[in-house]
Amino acid sequence: PVMVDTNERLVTKGLKSNMIAQVKHTAGTLLAQSDWYVVRKAEREVAIPVDVVAQRANVVAESERLEVAIAACADVEALIEVMNNQNWSD
Repeated sequence: PVMVDTNERLVTKGLKSNMIAQVKHTAGTLLAQSDWYVVRKAEREVAIPVDVVAQRANVVAESERLEVAIAACADVEALIEVMNNQNWSD
């Protein structure tokens, strides 16, 4: 392969992007466990238990908190601190 001049912009993902992707994956995995409640609600109007709604809201809130905190990190030490302080529990 020969390198060719181009105006196409290439982006290399860094630590922050990878950590945000990891957070999104974790949140998706946790939410997937109770997705059937949401489908059941949509298809048959069966209420989602209050504890499930609260658990799902906690997962979404933690994911959002972590994504904002990761984006705000100025150095690797701050990123390590954020990642070490994940709290996915209820």
